[in-house]
Amino acid sequence: MKKSDQQPRERRLTGRRIGRRWLLLVVFLLLAGGAGAVAYPLGLVTGAGVFAGLPQRVIAQTYNYDEMNKPFYLGNYVGAKQADAAELVVVTYNLRYGEKIAEAIDAYRGDAPLPEADIVLLQEMDEASVSTIARALGYNYVYYPASVAEDGDDFGNAILARWPISDPAKLILPGLHPLTGQQRTATRAVVHVGDTDVLAYSTHIEVAAAPRSLREAQFAAVIDDIPDDAPYVIVGGDFNTITGRGVDALAGQFAAAGLDHASAELGPTFTRFGLRPSATDHIFSRGFALQDAGVLPNITASDHFPVWARFGRPPGSSTN
Repeated sequence: MKKSDQQPRERRLTGRRIGRRWLLLVVFLLLAGGAGAVAYPLGLVTGAGVFAGLPQRVIAQTYNYDEMNKPFYLGNYVGAKQADAAELVVVTYNLRYGEKIAEAIDAYRGDAPLPEADIVLLQEMDEASVSTIARALGYNYVYYPASVAEDGDDFGNAILARWPISDPAKLILPGLHPLTGQQRTATRAVVHVGDTDVLAYSTHIEVAAAPRSLREAQFAAVIDDIPDDAPYVIVGGDFNTITGRGVDALAGQFAAAGLDHASAELGPTFTRFGLRPSATDHIFSRGFALQDAGVLPNITASDHFPVWARFGRPPGSSTN
C-alpha cells in the first residue's frame, strides 16, 4: 500500500476510535446522572463558549427548599422499648423517587439483614413515602426535602431508627446543578442507641459528571460539619461515584477526617440500562468495630441496591 493511501485509512481509523470513545463517554455519563449529566462535558454549561448559559434559559429550574431546617417532618412509630443487642446494623438506600414503596417494605421484612436494621438512611424520598415505610416497619424518622423533583414530589434525605432521634438538622451543600439549579443536602440527627449518642448523616451528592471541585466541596461540607470530638459517627448515602478512582478519592477525604470506609470493596451498588458500573452508595463510620458489610443486588425497588454494614455496639450502649 502506498504511503498516500495509508494516510486516509489511518485518519478513518482514528476517527472511528475517537467516535467510539465519545459514545462510551456519553453512555458513561448517562449511567452517572441521566441526560443532564451529558451536557457537562459537551460545553452546555456556564462559561463554555457559545452555549454558555443556554440550559438555564431553556430547561426548567428546580424549586429548592433553601431555608435552613425547613420544611421538616418527623414521626415516631417504634412500639415497645428496643431490646438490647450486641450489634448495630446500618443500611443506606437510594429508593428512586420514593416510588416502589411496597416492594421496599417487603424487602425490609424478608431479605436479611434488612429486618435487623437499626438505622436506615434513605435518599430521593418524599414525606409520604418515608412515613409509610416508618409506620409499616416500626421506625422513628426525621426527614428534610431538599427540592421538588421533576415528578412534582419532594426530593430529599431521611434518617430512620429503632431508637429515639433528636437534634435534627438540614445541611445545605455548596453549589447547584448547572443545568437545573437543583441543590443537594444532607439530613443530620443524633440517634440515641441505648446510652450512646450516634451522630448520623444521610446525604445525596451531585452527579459524577459535575465538576470535581463542586463534588469535593460537597464531600468536604459533610465532613466539616462533623465535630472533631464526636466519638460515634455514621455517614451514608448516594455519593454518585462511578469509577474506582472516584471511590478512592471519596474514601481518602473521609479517612483524613478519621472515618473508616465501612462499605469498601463491595462492588456495584446501582444499575442503569442493565449495566452495573460501580459503587455509588457508601457507608462511613467512626468509633465502631466493623463486623461485616454487603450489598443486595437482587432487590429491585430502585436502580440502586441497599448497602449495609454490621458493627459491634460501642461500649456503654446498653439499654439497661
